[in-house]
Amino acid sequence: MNKQPEVTAATRKKFMDAFWIIYKEKTIDKITIAEITRMTNNNRGTFYHYFKDVYAVLEQIEKDLIDEVHSEISEVLCRQSIKNDSIDINFLYSISMPIFKKHEDKIFTLLGKNGDPNFTNEFKENFRSTIIQFWNLSDDIEHLDYLMEFSYSSMFALMAKWYENGNDLTDSDFFKMAQGLVANGLIGYLKKQQV
Repeated sequence: MNKQPEVTAATRKKFMDAFWIIYKEKTIDKITIAEITRMTNNNRGTFYHYFKDVYAVLEQIEKDLIDEVHSEISEVLCRQSIKNDSIDINFLYSISMPIFKKHEDKIFTLLGKNGDPNFTNEFKENFRSTIIQFWNLSDDIEHLDYLMEFSYSSMFALMAKWYENGNDLTDSDFFKMAQGLVANGLIGYLKKQQV
């Protein structure tokens, strides 16, 4: 009887893992329950015991990922004593990069061209609330939505490109470039490179 929750969790995870393998190769509208059950050596009835359809599997993967990333970032932030006068973009990158690298396969697949727009919106909103918490920002800051959009877009576009390029830069080189771009903008960064 004690094994039942473990067996249930293991079976659920098998379905999610099989779905993920297929999802990295196909858009969700091309994935069938038959493919998933074949990969897991289960039948359709067992699948339906855990999930309503393939979209429910994707939703669960997305929810788990967002919860885990948020929890990991919040845990790091809670361990730091952050004061307004010590806010540092280097710190933000230094805590977020290892977490995003740990989950990069899922994050950048879900944010990519075959990804789920709902995930993109939810992930962005979660990121926004984390940044607001990190910088201790007030909602009445002028153009806050633009500032948050810039932070999110620049960070994820850079990291997505790095992932797409197979992490062709070392962590240190990537971090130095990202930090230089955030601090100086593109023109300032290019001018510093020419010196």
